[in-house]
Amino acid sequence: MKMIRLTYLTAVLFVVSCESALDEKVYSELGSDALNSEEGANAVLHSAYGEGSLLAMGLGGVGYYFTSTMPSGEAWNKGGNVEAQLNPLTNFTWDANLNYFNQCWSVPYEAIRDANLLIAGIPETDLEEGLKTNIVAEATFIRGFSYALLYNWFGPVPLVTPETAGDYYPGRATDEAVRAFIENDLRAAAGQLPERQDDYGRATRGAALGALCKFYLNTRQWEKTVEVAREIIQLERPYELLPDYNDVFRLDNEGNNELLWTFPRHALNGAQFINALSFPTDYPLAANQSVYAARTYFFDDFVDSYLETDRRKDLFVKEYTNTSGEHIQLFGSDKTLSLKYEFDPGASGPGMGNDIPVIRYSDILLSLAEALNELHGPNQESVDLLNQVWQRANQDQAAPVTLGGFTKESLRARIYQEREWEFFSEAKRREDQIRMGTFVSKAVARGKRADAHHVVFPIPQTEISANPNLRQNEGY
Repeated sequence: MKMIRLTYLTAVLFVVSCESALDEKVYSELGSDALNSEEGANAVLHSAYGEGSLLAMGLGGVGYYFTSTMPSGEAWNKGGNVEAQLNPLTNFTWDANLNYFNQCWSVPYEAIRDANLLIAGIPETDLEEGLKTNIVAEATFIRGFSYALLYNWFGPVPLVTPETAGDYYPGRATDEAVRAFIENDLRAAAGQLPERQDDYGRATRGAALGALCKFYLNTRQWEKTVEVAREIIQLERPYELLPDYNDVFRLDNEGNNELLWTFPRHALNGAQFINALSFPTDYPLAANQSVYAARTYFFDDFVDSYLETDRRKDLFVKEYTNTSGEHIQLFGSDKTLSLKYEFDPGASGPGMGNDIPVIRYSDILLSLAEALNELHGPNQESVDLLNQVWQRANQDQAAPVTLGGFTKESLRARIYQEREWEFFSEAKRREDQIRMGTFVSKAVARGKRADAHHVVFPIPQTEISANPNLRQNEGY
């Protein structure tokens, strides 16, 4: 991707170690003078983006990716050192010591720390008013988005704000308080952010509204989902479905008009490693790049569920000729590979620069379709929205979905099926299953020892040990 053109100000940042991710890091020379320059303010903003976009979330975002992919049954893993981390996620045997949970907790809180510094400090500076407004809006988006991630993974969490910075042992806020905080931050950010930024990768109004729409959807606030989805559709900056689904993910097409928000990646700085943890060393495109011993496979029944006309299935590798000229058959033994993220010719070792989509326009269309069905039952608008996504994928070669015969339950299932086809390898399936109430039952059907408490992850044991006021999620 094209890197966000924000400048590091490393000379002013001095960090002392903390026992807990909730402890404030002390910036011994970061005061009003540092924030009073555009360079200094942008340095802290860049740090907030760096953490908030999960550049530091273990192996380039795979903590974010695998905590959805493995528990939901979307894919499975075999081989490599990472197998010890992924098997518990696949088998529902995780506990509070799993390393991915440490990353899912600490990275957003580090972003929240940086955002709080900006929210509290920027208004007191002598910077130009328009610049101050934009920086505070971006910081507010980062904070709200980070809390939405934490809520998705752990449920209600401590709310750390500039006003509570002196409380080193915060307890968990109520569910109502956390939800209201996320809503207020994202709504406030959307009200101040521009529809376009000069620097690709920075938050926009569409990003904030998209995050808010998905938060409402996942908390089953249907009327608010409809309201915000319609706001997005009516933005002056037009978001759109690209004519060719496969173009959405091309390296040379990053920042396209289907993407409301992504986790930006650069091969030399914050690279992502999804392909390196999926493809074998004898795969031709991997021949000149480093890959790991791990493999991430998709199941035959899912790959086989697509129509032959569906372009989305073209991004699966079901067989290949290896570097020795041998034919390798993958489909038929639950070993299909996903090539949604193409191999980056500018890769640095196993790290690649493909951005990871977080919110796409197709997600907004399907969110609106789902919310309208939940509110009103089967309706023509929901079917029309569903068809926009379905027909794009099939290039109008498949029959459109028609309203006749649907119940609320069967249309819900059809929209969910479309989401599975549309968003594989995008870390959506866990949250979709939780919202649909099928996360535990589907895992049990696969033979896993899943229970009701598994819909949230355990708070990392290191955090529980460091903070006497922090209580663990029930069941752990």
